[in-house]
Amino acid sequence: MKKSLLIAVSVVLLIGFISCSTMDSPKNALNWAGVYTGIIPAASASGIDVEITLNSDNTYKVIYRYIDRSNASYVHIGDFKWDNTGNIITLSGKEIPPFYKVEENVLIQLDLKRKIIQGEFAENYKLRK
Repeated sequence: MKKSLLIAVSVVLLIGFISCSTMDSPKNALNWAGVYTGIIPAASASGIDVEITLNSDNTYKVIYRYIDRSNASYVHIGDFKWDNTGNIITLSGKEIPPFYKVEENVLIQLDLKRKIIQGEFAENYKLRK
């Protein structure tokens, strides 16, 4: 009897732990849907004005506007997927940076290894809601 009770308590605790860790992810805990904007560095211009709209149905729209160029605007529309932790999204499409970390009112562009970009311009890769 004690063994059955111990197993039952263990299962309940495990389920509680899993549900709590999942609920704490930005996907579940934050109001992440909305419009994020910022200016990211560009190699051949003064910067790129970026606007990313994340919709609650896991679709997105990205608009890039090169600051020094007239008529240099690009629009990408697609869907995105959350990673297993609920912290990082991957945008569909090959023409745009695909990985972003979701934080409270901030979307952080990641490098191709899904790591936060470091260095002098690191703050420029944070888009604000």
